[in-house]
Amino acid sequence: MNNINYKERFPNAFPRLTAKQIDQIAKFAELRNYRTGDVLFRAGETEFKFHVIKKGEIEIIDRSGAAPKVILIHDRFEFTGDVANLAGRSSNVDAVAKGDVEVFEICAEELRHLISESPELSDIILKAFIARGEALSESDFTGLRVIGSLSSQDTFRIRDFLTKNRVLFTWVDIASSEPGISILQDFGIRESETPIVAYGHNWVLRNPSNVQLAEKIGIKNDFKEDLYDLVIVGAGPAGLAAAVYGASEGLKTVVLEGIAPGGQAGTSSKIENYLGFPTGISGSDLANNATIQAEKFGAHLNIPSLVTGLKIKDNVKVLTLETGEEVSAKALIVASGAEYKKINVADIEKFEGRGIYYAATKMEATLCGSEEIAIVGGGNSAGQAAVFLAESVRKIYLIIRSVGLSATMSRYLIQRIEETPNIILLNYTEITSVTGIDKLEKISIINNHTKEEKELRVKAIFSFIGAFPRTEWLPEQVEKEERGFIKTGLSVNMSRWQEKRQPFLLETTVPGIFACGDVRCNSVKRVASAVGEGSMAVQFVHEYLKEWNEQAEREKEVSVSN
Repeated sequence: MNNINYKERFPNAFPRLTAKQIDQIAKFAELRNYRTGDVLFRAGETEFKFHVIKKGEIEIIDRSGAAPKVILIHDRFEFTGDVANLAGRSSNVDAVAKGDVEVFEICAEELRHLISESPELSDIILKAFIARGEALSESDFTGLRVIGSLSSQDTFRIRDFLTKNRVLFTWVDIASSEPGISILQDFGIRESETPIVAYGHNWVLRNPSNVQLAEKIGIKNDFKEDLYDLVIVGAGPAGLAAAVYGASEGLKTVVLEGIAPGGQAGTSSKIENYLGFPTGISGSDLANNATIQAEKFGAHLNIPSLVTGLKIKDNVKVLTLETGEEVSAKALIVASGAEYKKINVADIEKFEGRGIYYAATKMEATLCGSEEIAIVGGGNSAGQAAVFLAESVRKIYLIIRSVGLSATMSRYLIQRIEETPNIILLNYTEITSVTGIDKLEKISIINNHTKEEKELRVKAIFSFIGAFPRTEWLPEQVEKEERGFIKTGLSVNMSRWQEKRQPFLLETTVPGIFACGDVRCNSVKRVASAVGEGSMAVQFVHEYLKEWNEQAEREKEVSVSN
């Protein structure tokens, strides 16, 4: 896509600032001069600078494809950058001076200060950043190249990780693509070494883990603080709401997320009953907007950061990650959510990513094509998936064990399902087996009421059956009920509570450790409720931090006197 088309098609992505706005920016910036060919930043760089052009032009160059190409030219009073500036992620492109250029240059921290202090500039910059991501995704931008087989579980894992984290990439199926084979030959890589991830001809990773890939593209960075005010485990709606309120109120905040922002809500194709979005919003878009909002205020999201343990040392909460890293905090919010259960039949793991899925997004819909599929579950997530996928697949078998949907699904979804002719409701039914060679080909089902058995040829199963909490990493000091959900507030066993005061509403049996969202015992399983609990938890964190700081001062005085 050429320069003119970009600016014509996406005018909100490329605003021109006024002289008054430039003067505001100058207070936060360093004035720099560049000559023709000088590189302001390169693809792959993290913590790269934000530039406002006072004089001259800057070429934006895409080096991710077969050959470098200029995709855009910024000129006077325009600015470079995208959401990666705020998030600390790596740049997708190079920025190169065209002629003599004079720019106001701003680092990420100062950019956040600018956005915080100027609502007018904040709106302009953030809207442009978001629109630029959309512009690239709708263009012929190559981005990362993921090269691997459709039937490979690792190919699916990598594609799923990049998609959920909104990283632009192009997938090349080596089973049906001559270009894919050619790329492997260029890199000197055997087909058995796939999947690979490559950026242009600059670098290549052979079947990287999610951590290796995240480190390479700047999603996962070093932790910036020895002791955070607040650590949040989980970046679902509850965790992201806590991050927004914690960071915006001045707390040094970090969010540890194992896969991607959004949690279970992030897997939803469309949420229609969330306040303020009358036409609905996808879980992915909701998570992306909330992530940008949290990063705007200075919250640090570190992905993937799978928490494996927690120790409490002198009131400091020390979390251990799968990578061996440790993160310390004064206060901790557990918003690690819940995970969908697996269907209890043999060989389920064999077909995960090759016909068994736990999310219904555009990527999974593309994999299904126009074939027949099955959805297991009777809750809202299953209903949203059915309505979404019915637009593209030939037929959907909605499999539930109960008599109907009225007890578990919102009425508006039930009505949509009843009005959609290619959704077939199979009640009293469960799956008894799954079969296929290198991908799912058919399933066997039984009606527990009539005892009738049959086979269905389906290309995919989407599983949304109940959930179990992600609390296995918590120590015994944090009280849980028999299913693993965390007890908080007055529901905790008071014999285990050692403080003189009552526990705060969302506080666990350990002072300064709070729980909110789906992971909490007796929580309301709705996005709005999770957001409310996440924001409310931060108020209790403030109250606890007063106690924490007062105790630290007392201990300091005792130490000095001794």
